[in-house]
Amino acid sequence: MRCFLSHNKADKSTARAIGAHLTLSSLDVWFDDWEIRAGDSIPGKLNEALTGFDAFILLWSTNAQRSDWVRQELESAIMYAMKTKAAKVVPCLLDDTPLPPLISNRFGIDFTDQRKGLEALLDDLTGVRTRKLRLMAIQSALYDLDVNWITHPAVIPILCCPKCGEEKTIKSWQQTDRHRGDTYAGLECTACGWSEGGEV
Repeated sequence: MRCFLSHNKADKSTARAIGAHLTLSSLDVWFDDWEIRAGDSIPGKLNEALTGFDAFILLWSTNAQRSDWVRQELESAIMYAMKTKAAKVVPCLLDDTPLPPLISNRFGIDFTDQRKGLEALLDDLTGVRTRKLRLMAIQSALYDLDVNWITHPAVIPILCCPKCGEEKTIKSWQQTDRHRGDTYAGLECTACGWSEGGEV
């Protein structure tokens, strides 16, 4: 699913956090900081993104209400959604600012509690209704990233067990080979016994 993240620059940190969560849930997110490079035409990039989304995520706040950019993005998104009849506009309410009349009849997701708001947004966009399944999807996305994980007893880059999906069951371990002096470290799940590790 392709998601366009519309926000005012004053809400940039919130937008970045939401974009990161959506990306880790395997959604394709258009976020200006990630897509617009030096020398790019800002209107050109916006026009391209606003004619190819499945979900227009509007981060609505007092800041957004005062923004000409957000208003223009919203107007374009509404026209595109009406034309395609498949794309949708999803208001995310960062404060109690009333929605604009054109979308006042739409259900908005309450983001005054950001954790609950994120869970509701992910439920809506992914159809995954439980926290456990969402964490497993995020864990899978982390493993698919083009990065090298280095297992260390002080660092646990795992949200849930990749085998059983349980939370808060991952423990770190470390041991030293008495004969060779090599140190090994790893992770294991106390629920199902899954383990991973190697020399450090």
